[in-house]
Amino acid sequence: MIERMKAKEEIQSAPRYVLEELQVWAEQRIFNLTGVQRPISFQEVPSGIKGDYGIQLSSFTKGSQWNLKGLAEAISEGLKQAKNPFIREVHTAGPYFNFELDMPTFGVEVIRQVFEMGPKYGEESVGNNTVVVIDMSSPNIAKRMSYGHLRSTIIGDALTRIYRATGYEVLRDNHIGDWGTQFGNLIVAIKRWGNEKELLSSKDPIGVLQDLYVRFHSEMEKEKTSKREELKEIVEKEGIEAVPNLQKAIEGVSQEIMARKKISQEQLDMSKVVEDALDRVVTSRLEEEGREWFKKLEKGDPEARRFWKICVDLSMKEFERIYRILGVEFEYTLGESFYEGMLVDTIQEVRQSGKATVSDGALVVDMTDKKLGVAIVQKSDGASVYMTRDLATAKYREKELSAGEVIYVVGEDQKFYFQQLFVILRRLGHPVGERSKHVYFGMVTLPEGRMSTRKGRVILLKDVIAEGLKRVRKILKTKNPDVYSSRKLREIITRQIAIGALKWNDLAYDPKRSIIFDWDKALNLEGYSAPFVQYATVRANSILRTAGVKIGDLKIDTSTADSNIYCKPAERSIIKKLAAYPKIILEALNTNNPSQIATYAYELAKLFNSFYTIVPVLSAKNEEIRVSRVMLVAATSQTISNALNLLGIEVPERM
Repeated sequence: MIERMKAKEEIQSAPRYVLEELQVWAEQRIFNLTGVQRPISFQEVPSGIKGDYGIQLSSFTKGSQWNLKGLAEAISEGLKQAKNPFIREVHTAGPYFNFELDMPTFGVEVIRQVFEMGPKYGEESVGNNTVVVIDMSSPNIAKRMSYGHLRSTIIGDALTRIYRATGYEVLRDNHIGDWGTQFGNLIVAIKRWGNEKELLSSKDPIGVLQDLYVRFHSEMEKEKTSKREELKEIVEKEGIEAVPNLQKAIEGVSQEIMARKKISQEQLDMSKVVEDALDRVVTSRLEEEGREWFKKLEKGDPEARRFWKICVDLSMKEFERIYRILGVEFEYTLGESFYEGMLVDTIQEVRQSGKATVSDGALVVDMTDKKLGVAIVQKSDGASVYMTRDLATAKYREKELSAGEVIYVVGEDQKFYFQQLFVILRRLGHPVGERSKHVYFGMVTLPEGRMSTRKGRVILLKDVIAEGLKRVRKILKTKNPDVYSSRKLREIITRQIAIGALKWNDLAYDPKRSIIFDWDKALNLEGYSAPFVQYATVRANSILRTAGVKIGDLKIDTSTADSNIYCKPAERSIIKKLAAYPKIILEALNTNNPSQIATYAYELAKLFNSFYTIVPVLSAKNEEIRVSRVMLVAATSQTISNALNLLGIEVPERM
């Protein structure tokens, strides 16, 4: 172990990885040499400049008596005398101070750590077993899962793996939409246009339910459009005051738009505001029936409960089938209905807190001071809303699940809503309001616009999966007939490639970025894709099989390192990339962005492909170099596999 001299400020946790060791060593030595305490971060030196890692010196001169030139000279001389087995030379380059690695020694230590930790290489313990609840997937009952649901499911699963790899205890909660006014609407649709026996015997019961749901909204829109036109005529002839509640609706819509868009009242498009306000005050006969049936459901009406249970059971069966294909699991699938018995206490707490008021019979929380408008907690008819149920859910997670943090993986269009939720929780005195995050993602769109269940224009997730499997089977049949001839192996590999491609399409880019769905892009098997990275790993494993070694059995002797190993640029690049992996995981954690892992895996795969093309491995000129390169191949395979595992992507045995 490299000697580490103690600085005045205690280091909170000992580093585990060689790059961390080197960074701490440099930080402490610089402090001892200059008296300046600064956290440092290694930056990889660009090609053409001497050195492997650099430190920017300008930060050390701020607030100290040192000038840049004097500081560089002091550090250069001091570090040369200090000696570190991983450092060959020290260079100054303008405002930077560069280390040139002793690559044989450094490389052997990096590979030793990869072998020693195996599947756990890269993991950290910064989480200290803090409980994190991840609210993810959350499809709605009686609706087919769309491609859009893949984003929350896959991003949530990747975050789960990243948080667990950094020392957190993660509880995944599939907060399914199994409660709310929409179930009253669905009951109306079933009773009006459905057939219970046909529903239960259908091969696609969710499809039947969704068709009924779409029909309900289509018929309701017809009624509301007619009513809206009538009210518009009244407004034009008699003014806004002639339509009950319209003025209040206009005020509410205005506040929400100003808060969301951060604009003044003068910048509002009042014609659009009035249109939106009319939508709020216009009701239809069907809508009223739906509300009545949901009130019955809340009160425990046997017929309403029976219809509701049919919808839930049929939906969950299909959801679970898709989750099995995706390889995604949950610790909890509680759903909104689980919190039904807690809603009365939640509403009572809000009412008695002094933070809410009654407006037109509804219980509301005014957050206009935060530019967040007014949030309804209970409707004027006594019915609960999403906010009621989410408040109860947050309180339960805080108290019963001991959540130190709650992460909501939900679309970008819900940003405003979650800001409201967190503010209300804080005002009620619940610490979970401070410890909650909304990790949002962009929408999935079609050429003609955003997906919409109500209008029936949606790409079904099961169809995406089926198409992916079909395409991969065709590719395997053409490119690898041997794999295709074994049905069992073919189906395993087909699933691994197809599901890997789908997951990559969601995880390889910043989650905030919206996606225009495209079959070819989603299932691209070349370039910046999962199959490209998978194939690099399969190729590495093939080399290891030919060499007659298994990754788990490999050991490396760090006591001596031949000066001829790991000297080629392609080898050096891979070793530095392997050493950087733990830092990448922490960056992905701190930004809640799995795409950093995907980018890393792709870059490492590219480096390996380049290495494999220009550097002989099994045919190396002597045994020492051959063994060192086999070790490098094994460490690369292990690290890429670890990175893909954090994304929930498997590595096929063959491709």
